[in-house]
Amino acid sequence: MAYTVKIDKQSCLSSGRCVTVAAEAFGFDGDELAETLPGVASVPDERLLEIAKSCPSYAILLFDEQGRELDLTS
Repeated sequence: MAYTVKIDKQSCLSSGRCVTVAAEAFGFDGDELAETLPGVASVPDERLLEIAKSCPSYAILLFDEQGRELDLTS
């Protein structure tokens, strides 16, 4: 399964945790908020799930192949 990754910019706290652990997949935009980079497509789903769950504001949103958002809080 390949997750689709989106960033909820309104929730992002700019902690940089995603950038620190996966600089190939995440960076900062001009407003210093997280953004996905082209490399996000090559990150395995299991790792994306770990990264998204580590976001303190749950600003990294993951969607399955049917477009359903994964519940990262459980």
